[in-house]
Amino acid sequence: MRMAHGVPNVVVFLALIVVQIGFGGYGVIVKKFAANNKANPLVFCLIRDGICWPVLLLCAVVAERKLHIPRLKEVPLFFVLGLFGMFGNQFFYIMGVYYAGADISSIFQPAIPVWTSLLAIITRIEKPPTLRKCYGWAKVIGIVLAVGGAITMLTSKLTGTDAGSSSSKSNSSHQTSFRTILGILFLFANTVCMAIFILVQKRFIFDRPAFRWSHFPVSVTAWCYFFGAVCMAVASFYYVVKCPHVGACESDPWHIPAQEAIPLVYAIFIASALCYMLITWGNMHLSPSLVTAFWPFQVPVAVVMSYFTLGERLVYLDYVGGALIIIGLMLVVYSNWYSDKSLKESKDALVFGRTEEERQSLLSPRSQHNINGDNDVFDSPKKAKSFASGHVQQH
Repeated sequence: MRMAHGVPNVVVFLALIVVQIGFGGYGVIVKKFAANNKANPLVFCLIRDGICWPVLLLCAVVAERKLHIPRLKEVPLFFVLGLFGMFGNQFFYIMGVYYAGADISSIFQPAIPVWTSLLAIITRIEKPPTLRKCYGWAKVIGIVLAVGGAITMLTSKLTGTDAGSSSSKSNSSHQTSFRTILGILFLFANTVCMAIFILVQKRFIFDRPAFRWSHFPVSVTAWCYFFGAVCMAVASFYYVVKCPHVGACESDPWHIPAQEAIPLVYAIFIASALCYMLITWGNMHLSPSLVTAFWPFQVPVAVVMSYFTLGERLVYLDYVGGALIIIGLMLVVYSNWYSDKSLKESKDALVFGRTEEERQSLLSPRSQHNINGDNDVFDSPKKAKSFASGHVQQH
């Protein structure tokens, strides 16, 4: 499989699978250890981000052999990334978990690749899938199957849960409905923020090879967390003053129950430091739509972990949904592999028979953008070979 920045794509795919295992386990950990002991969600996120930043900064110094500090003109970019990727995304997710529950929170996560693909096409960060070719349809169908499989699995869980507990909820249906709707709005904002974070990061950092941050994904993640923690601190103080008892189980809104210790440690080191570091690293190597195409995989992870740790049983819809997710991811990976192969053949044909100086000029970032972008010199290997044969005849 093609090498991206010297790294085989299969290694990047495995890293993104690890990300979804980490995310899938987070909801299960919260449900097992802190389902009835809810800390103030903003205070929880503030502690999470505040501790995660120095952890990531230390990892950046060790892995990248240097401490990189943003210049003044680079601060707005990192502030936007921290605002959407760390503050907005994480806060809205934890609020969604508290108000709508871990199951409904998980059912929204497969929407991330959908928003990412749509926004990438609208902002012209990515080209629309070539529907005249099989690999273009494979990408579309793969995303649809993965999202559909995740929804199938989670719908079966929610249906079973509601059926078994309908009598206990009858006295508080209005309150539950309001909390669920509020949680759904938070989760919609969570998924959109994640899509914006990945697209902005790709467009303004990793799509600019000359930019000094484009080769330091760990440092990028660390400084995103710093500005996200700053936003979280401001929001936390405002939140505690205005609504001190919302989302907290104690009179002291700054109190973190002892039962939240394990979810907090997991959130800092796994769901934050490890997962976001791998997301940024994967975004450096792959397209945003392919990075987020792995998101539905966290649903079967959560279902399987719930089976082993919470004793929840699996039904046939879980197996059907899991199969759809796996088939969908395979189609997306196939589409990416075939499109990369076609592009490589196009570039090889473009430089065939030219001098070394002409090759370097044609393979410059600007020329490659013309090949990949709207001017699309070759949209198939057949056209590339035709161009190559014509060029040889001219010489």
